[in-house]
Amino acid sequence: MKTLLAMLQTNLEAEIEVQTGIQNLLDQQLDILLQGKTERLASVLANAEEGLKQSRVLEQARHGLLTKIAQELAVPVKELTLKMVEERVGSDAQELLGKGAELKALLGQIRDSNRKVGLLLRHSVLFIEDLVRVLTGGAIGAPTYTRAGDMQTRTTGALVAEA
Repeated sequence: MKTLLAMLQTNLEAEIEVQTGIQNLLDQQLDILLQGKTERLASVLANAEEGLKQSRVLEQARHGLLTKIAQELAVPVKELTLKMVEERVGSDAQELLGKGAELKALLGQIRDSNRKVGLLLRHSVLFIEDLVRVLTGGAIGAPTYTRAGDMQTRTTGALVAEA
């Protein structure tokens, strides 16, 4: 069991490293979008794709380890939690609990950053659509983001989407 727990801890540490890299890439993406230097996005997105591939490999390995640990503890793998491992194994699993909490917090931070990047990208697309409509005399009235972050229907001829 100690070997399985050590392997799981190594896996979690590797996952934390990968997710920290993904968070850094999201920070770069956000900075690029805010500066309007979108030509630099391609390399950042390529690095993010590589990070996601690494994460999938680690996740598959982690699933195998968790399956073996669940069998050792005679618990269905779907019900296995790090807290349960700590309760049944004791102090050997305490570090795992800390690594699990660290990874969970990091994933929450990544979700938040992803949401911000997504909103900025959506805002950029809507802003470009506004510009095209103004230049081509196209239909007015589709909702877009205001500076306050709210969606608002544009009035005739107005660019409500502000950079």
